[in-house]
Amino acid sequence: MIATYRANIAIAIRTSLMDRTNFILNSAGMVLNDIFFLILWYMFFAGFKQVGGWGLHDVARLLGIIMLVVAISGVFFGGYRDMAATILRGEIDALLTQPKAILPRLLARESIATAWGDLVMGIWMLITFGGLGWSDIPAVLLALVCGTIIYVASAVAYASLAFWFTGARSFARDLTDFMLLFSSYPGSIYSGMTKVIAYSLLPAGFIVLTPVAFLRDPSGAGFAIIAASAGTYAVLAAVAFHLGMRRYRRGLVSTG
Repeated sequence: MIATYRANIAIAIRTSLMDRTNFILNSAGMVLNDIFFLILWYMFFAGFKQVGGWGLHDVARLLGIIMLVVAISGVFFGGYRDMAATILRGEIDALLTQPKAILPRLLARESIATAWGDLVMGIWMLITFGGLGWSDIPAVLLALVCGTIIYVASAVAYASLAFWFTGARSFARDLTDFMLLFSSYPGSIYSGMTKVIAYSLLPAGFIVLTPVAFLRDPSGAGFAIIAASAGTYAVLAAVAFHLGMRRYRRGLVSTG
């Protein structure tokens, strides 16, 4: 399974790099978008030193982590983005004839060019504005691994809705975009029902907010929460996809 995934994603990455002009334009466009977003926050903190206990360093860490999570997901698991459409178009049929795991091959169908721009900006933001040192690298890597697992797992779970209703084609992408939006703001702005959503349906809390808190104050409890949440969302995504595939094999899913 790993060898198959590795071969497929290598092809997807090479494909995304073939049109150099398009690749450069997409990557550069994402870099400019990220720079603009950073400038807005920099101007905000020039007037207001903090918001709910969050300062510029904290927001830079949050933005750096979410950019890197999206970058890693886009480069190495880019098929998550249009997985619902892939299901509804019936493109899984060709994969069913092969004795290989289907989900890894769906994730490796595409590598998103714009993700490279996020990769550059995420690294740069953590280095320049995040206020991190060499000793923070293990915690950052943990945050990235767990954040990526939760982000991709949530996207897979949303896409799996396509096994149950055709409207999931756009709904899954909307949920993924909302999850990304929730992950782009300080956790102190969430309260009540929005905080419940940020730690459940749109798990921004576990993708970036909890990891940022862990970077501020590393602890065994923080590590346990991050690792447990990654495992939980991975299992939920696997179960949702497996149940959906059972429906698909029985011919209960509308395609076309």
